[in-house]
Amino acid sequence: MKKSLLAIMLLALFMESCNDESTDNASLDSVCNQIAIVNQSRYTNTQPEGYTISRIQLIDDCLEVEIQAGGCSGDTWNVDLMYSGNVAESNPEQRYLKISLDNPEICLALISKKFTFDLRPLRITRPTILLNLALWDEQIRYAY
Repeated sequence: MKKSLLAIMLLALFMESCNDESTDNASLDSVCNQIAIVNQSRYTNTQPEGYTISRIQLIDDCLEVEIQAGGCSGDTWNVDLMYSGNVAESNPEQRYLKISLDNPEICLALISKKFTFDLRPLRITRPTILLNLALWDEQIRYAY
């Protein structure tokens, strides 16, 4: 009786440790500040305005974006990188991205802040994609 109870408990523990949600969650092991959001509705409803992009840098799987906007300190800014989920068929394939900036600050200073976004949710089976970011004139080549 004790052996069968122990076997059931070990089996349950093993099954819980193999839960896909805990091992596949990009946010658990990301070194970026945020994760790129794949959401057709939010992408469509986002108007990239109220800021300029002054610099872009790709560091491994993180897209570092430097944004300039009016504000006090930028500490209350809420920034998201959105992707619609659609793929432009080309070689390499392309993705179109938008940044949403929610800036409640009412100050006249020009603030510059860097944000990093984990791009792994945008990956496809091919090892390279081109990213087209609204308000940025150059394509970003993301190889992984």
